[in-house]
Amino acid sequence: MHMEKNPTTETISLRPSTMEDKEKVFRWLTRSNLTAEMLGPPKFPDTLVPSWEEFDNDYLDYYFDGTQPMKGRCFIITHKGQEVGQINYNHIDPRDHSTELDIWLSDKRFTGQGFGTGALRLICRFLAETFGCRYVYVQPSRRNPKAIRAYLKAGFREQAYFPPELVPDYEDSVLLKKTIGEK
Repeated sequence: MHMEKNPTTETISLRPSTMEDKEKVFRWLTRSNLTAEMLGPPKFPDTLVPSWEEFDNDYLDYYFDGTQPMKGRCFIITHKGQEVGQINYNHIDPRDHSTELDIWLSDKRFTGQGFGTGALRLICRFLAETFGCRYVYVQPSRRNPKAIRAYLKAGFREQAYFPPELVPDYEDSVLLKKTIGEK
């Protein structure tokens, strides 16, 4: 399927990433003033900050060039033209039309303003319209209550168990699921 569409709202939009964005997205994850809220000691000794090689092996080029949209894609979150973070979906399971999301903002100054919640809503709408996705998962650490609140605000609901195909990212991962079409 073609992925030229740009999901947008009044002030938040998602721009398909390019190969030129890959290093910047890596820096936002691994070297921002938000990194300690997601990865690495002291708060996350169980989930280390990835090296460039680890990131590059996890976020293969198709996330940034759009050549294999069913396997995953990154988008840059913008607010009034300013880049504030990234959101991506992973492999779309054709059996139940589900996928898992990852999202991180580039700087603490962009938190608490609804950018993450807005981006989650946009990508869910995009996934439903473009690929017929019905279910979307996220799995933050229980140690990241701000992220959990944003997901709940965007319509995700906590699940009691992990489906066998989802491997927990953290020792205390919270699985949240959104059924697209529900508020």
